[in-house]
Amino acid sequence: MMDLKSKIKKTLREYYGEFESNLEIEYEDTVTNKLINGSLTDKDRWATYNQLMIELKHNLKNNEKVKELQYKLTDDSNPTEVCIELISELSVKNDELERLYYKMKNF
Repeated sequence: MMDLKSKIKKTLREYYGEFESNLEIEYEDTVTNKLINGSLTDKDRWATYNQLMIELKHNLKNNEKVKELQYKLTDDSNPTEVCIELISELSVKNDELERLYYKMKNF
């Protein structure tokens, strides 16, 4: 189990970058635990939520929304609703955000 946890964290860092703040570390732990302990459906969903995080961070460079999403995904909110709402509120959208939006609408 620990080996899998290390591999997931390493992969997350390769795409996200370093998790430095307490909020980022809490998000990393949340995603890692969901990917290890979730059902196949949950794992797919959390991988999709993380894709949204990567898109916001690296392509849109919207750090405010990254932090907002991290906060909401680490509390007890419905992650699908949170992600869909966040994408809906964005003034700038691209093809990847549209793809993720419709993918999550079909969860």
